[in-house]
Amino acid sequence: MAETEFRFLLDRLAGTAGRLHFHVKGEPLLHPGLGNFLRIAGDLGFEVGLTTNGSLLGRVADTLLAAAALRRLSVSIHCRADGSDAEEYWESVSAFLDLHRRSPRFPVSLRLWNLHSGSLPAETAILWRRLRDRYPHVGEWGSPGSWPAGNRLDEKVFLNAAEEFVWPDPALPEGGPEGRCLGLRDQIGVLVDGTVVPCCLDGEGRLALGNLFRDDLATILDSPRTRAMRSGFARNVLVERLCRTCGFRRRFDAKDGPVPGGRVAAPS
Repeated sequence: MAETEFRFLLDRLAGTAGRLHFHVKGEPLLHPGLGNFLRIAGDLGFEVGLTTNGSLLGRVADTLLAAAALRRLSVSIHCRADGSDAEEYWESVSAFLDLHRRSPRFPVSLRLWNLHSGSLPAETAILWRRLRDRYPHVGEWGSPGSWPAGNRLDEKVFLNAAEEFVWPDPALPEGGPEGRCLGLRDQIGVLVDGTVVPCCLDGEGRLALGNLFRDDLATILDSPRTRAMRSGFARNVLVERLCRTCGFRRRFDAKDGPVPGGRVAAPS
């Protein structure tokens, strides 16, 4: 996305979205204009969250640590770049954490979203051992009850662990029609071409609701497809077939589920 396009989209989101999250299945640290994008977002009054696989943290550490708009950094350490060496990868992440410790202005969440009945998958076992070397008080993997209160590892550094979920895919069989989601209530997604989608899991734009380069956000949020989806979620009904293949939405089946703070728009 070019800087002019980014500015245009933020103008269209202003007044409705208060927080941007650079995510939607892309790797934001790859963008050569990341520092400018963070500055522009802050200048226009947006807070920014950012999700990364962490493989490039060493390259952009100074940019992230200096970004006034950055409010949260999530590092999915179970999603390191394919083919990367686990030890080399962790050394890079750990070096960033050393720099963050000197001035912990924003929280860092280390994510391990692949719990399997209390056991650790082989592909991330080495990363867990290295994490425990750095934070010995974290306890055993199979005993999350022994983890620090709030999964706190260090000042403004936290461990976020959860069961792995199935990403929505039209090739998968449908689940039942019952279900809800925080999409269109607390968040929307905006893809690189301006396509608006209901949540950050639809990186392919299969549930395209409109395009911010053509229409304003109010028009898109009032479209028949958007209203039908939002009404369905309110009634515990999944209107769209793609939503019925999504494993993540099962986290909201119990009462209301976890609610992220603020409305989120996520240019990819």
